[in-house]
Amino acid sequence: MKKDKKKFNETGFGQFCKMVVSNVPDIAGDVMDIATSGNPVGTTIGKVAELLKGKAEQDEKAKAALVELEAKRKDWELEVYKAESNDRARATESYMAKGAMADEIARSIIKRNLVYIAVLLCFNILFNFISTMLIEDKTIAVSIGSTIATAIGTVVGSLLQERNQVVGFFFGSSLKSKEFKV
Repeated sequence: MKKDKKKFNETGFGQFCKMVVSNVPDIAGDVMDIATSGNPVGTTIGKVAELLKGKAEQDEKAKAALVELEAKRKDWELEVYKAESNDRARATESYMAKGAMADEIARSIIKRNLVYIAVLLCFNILFNFISTMLIEDKTIAVSIGSTIATAIGTVVGSLLQERNQVVGFFFGSSLKSKEFKV
């Protein structure tokens, strides 16, 4: 968190926010809350511009800050876009470097999970059949079978979910994820 704030303070927008805080102190709290939030900087710049527009009519310093913001807005948004693009590029490079291992893990999950699911379902059927044959009290047999079936169902659900996550990663679940090409 401290590292992120340090990076933010070093950006042109961070320096601009410091200037606003020192020159227009009555909106300083709002500016810093917005600027240090998790929102993208482009949205933050828009919100700061709205705050300054409300103050610019009565305050010359706010008006000057708004003029500076509008003049530098595109540069700051481009700076943020470049940082996000670089981050995506680093993530892609990291995946490419470790891709063979990730692909092997994914293949393993896709193949072995179906085998595990089949074995568990067969075990469940076999256990229920044997338990009803060996246990005289059918209420107890059904109760035990139900407990085992619930446990197996939970494990099967987890195995299917793991499999779905692998498929979702490689094939994507939205237009944005489909843009990621390896």
